[in-house]
Amino acid sequence: MKLELIQKDIFVGPILSAICIDEYTSAFLSYSEDHKYQIVYVSKDKYKTIDQGYSEKYYQLENSPVLFCINHQLGIIKDKNELLLYSHEKNKFAPIKIDKTETLPQRFNLYWKNSISDCSVFPICFNSDGMGHDTRYLALLDLDVINHQAYWKSWITLEAQTFSSHKDKQYPPKIDTVMLQNNELYIFSAGGQLVSINKWGMDYYAFIKTDLMGKVVETLIDSGDLHSIDQKKRGVNGLLSSSQKYLMLTPVFQNDEWKGKQKIFSLATNEILDITFPRGLGKYPQIIQHSGDIFWVYLREAQSLAMCKEKTPL
Repeated sequence: MKLELIQKDIFVGPILSAICIDEYTSAFLSYSEDHKYQIVYVSKDKYKTIDQGYSEKYYQLENSPVLFCINHQLGIIKDKNELLLYSHEKNKFAPIKIDKTETLPQRFNLYWKNSISDCSVFPICFNSDGMGHDTRYLALLDLDVINHQAYWKSWITLEAQTFSSHKDKQYPPKIDTVMLQNNELYIFSAGGQLVSINKWGMDYYAFIKTDLMGKVVETLIDSGDLHSIDQKKRGVNGLLSSSQKYLMLTPVFQNDEWKGKQKIFSLATNEILDITFPRGLGKYPQIIQHSGDIFWVYLREAQSLAMCKEKTPL
């Protein structure tokens, strides 16, 4: 897939997560110079920063904001008790209480993983074992925007035997990005090991489709045991797009077969596609969201964005 440039040099600062509001508008979770959470709201003709109202520094919080979008409206899940919906007319967030918190495990921590859904039920990744920032659990949140009501429906985790390369039976596989589509879950897992990926490499990665109970319906990607290939460190992170069309695959290392180059998996064709970026985007440009025809590309060194679209052949 070849991309062509529409717009670049949109400065946003450090980005933690992103969600598309419509084809030409996205919201980015970032933080200010004093390390307080903020939302950077970007479209072709609009740019604004929305203060989140947190008094603590972002790395001091037990729960990190989770972005989602419903009916072209930006939402944030603050913690298990409350979510926020943004009103452009009032230029502020309105809180909604989340009921049935007793459905969840006692320990419940959120870590930036944005939620993608084709309906009013949202799959939410969370941590429940206190082991680092890895999310290995998934809760379903039902949201009624009209009546400003929300409640937790259920929660699941993947069984250790879901992946043949999962060795540590004490902890379930990671759930790094998830989408609810046609009453099925699409889940990407960046392995299951507890040790540092940067130091030891990833044990495996996989992309599966499951039912709402986490039972595998189809395996779309399975890397197999990466440690069994040779002594080289390997690993790939995944991120599902707001368009529900792509899984963005970003290698952790630059010296394996991927050579540090991002690829995307098409849910329409079940193919992994190479990406050719426009010139002038730096060394390692990274697609972080997609909606309609627009690919949002993050330029980490410049901490800025570029808007691109797929180049159509002549």
